[in-house]
Amino acid sequence: MRSTTIKDVAKRSGVGIGTVSRVLNNDPKVSEKTRKKVKSAIEELNYVPNVIGKKLSQNRSNVIAVVVPVIDHPFFASLIAKLELEADKHHYSLLVATSQHRIEKEREILNRIAQNEADGAIFVTHYEHEEKEFENLAIVSIDRHLGSSIPIVTSNNYEATKQGIEYLLDKGAKKIAYLGSKPSSVSEVSFREKAYLDMMKENNLEPLVINEIVDHGEEKVLIDKLLRHYPNFDSVFVSNCTLAHILLNELRNKNIKVPEDVQVLSYDGEFANNGYSKTTTLQQPIDLMASKCVESLIKLINNENNVDKLSVFDCQFVKGTTTY
Repeated sequence: MRSTTIKDVAKRSGVGIGTVSRVLNNDPKVSEKTRKKVKSAIEELNYVPNVIGKKLSQNRSNVIAVVVPVIDHPFFASLIAKLELEADKHHYSLLVATSQHRIEKEREILNRIAQNEADGAIFVTHYEHEEKEFENLAIVSIDRHLGSSIPIVTSNNYEATKQGIEYLLDKGAKKIAYLGSKPSSVSEVSFREKAYLDMMKENNLEPLVINEIVDHGEEKVLIDKLLRHYPNFDSVFVSNCTLAHILLNELRNKNIKVPEDVQVLSYDGEFANNGYSKTTTLQQPIDLMASKCVESLIKLINNENNVDKLSVFDCQFVKGTTTY
């Protein structure tokens, strides 16, 4: 039995094939009267548009890739969930890929995008890439600088960290440590340490810094170094929620009271409640960041020029039980 075609719909509704196509693509220029006639014909004929053929003709997959180092991380897990909601609003599916701490895996994913398995990607990497690896690809980066042509979505790392340090100082902190997992690529995240160092200098305080490159899952070595090198700190600014969670567990194991003995303030906030205390955090607006990532990426996919090169969102200070 012959399947119904777009020509059949056009004949039944008394309009041209182009008009039917515009209705299928939700063209706002089509009148409501014509739209109703075409939709009625589609229902009567049980016409199913050839979506695959349409995508091939447009050289589109309607798939957005999201590349993150790992998926079992509170920030990345929350980000992926928000990105999926945003992508769905624009009728895109999400392809999630993890680099698994391998730059070769990220290059494989870039090759797949170049082969039209995805229309573009939202990229989070800990590695340095050459800008030419992203040529002719629609890419939006979170935090990392991938090249002058790649838009970045981030939070106000420097200003938010200064706010956090000022809060600790106002609460009587004198020996403030900085605990971080340093990115190996040029990243907006580096402004967190810079803000801390600037605040220590401004207030004539000794900087107590543990900030090194570690793989996800290996963060405990940083906690051990902090406790070994700076046993007398009275507060700590932690650069991400995973580190804060591990630190709080270690402090509890060593019978160090929070906030009585040590105040803890963390960036991120997605792991704010770790089961026995609610961490005071500088919480990134992941929903707004996800929305901006998808919006910018779709503009790139559609070859639009009005894409912001740097989008910065303010963190929200959330008071928990780990500070006074």
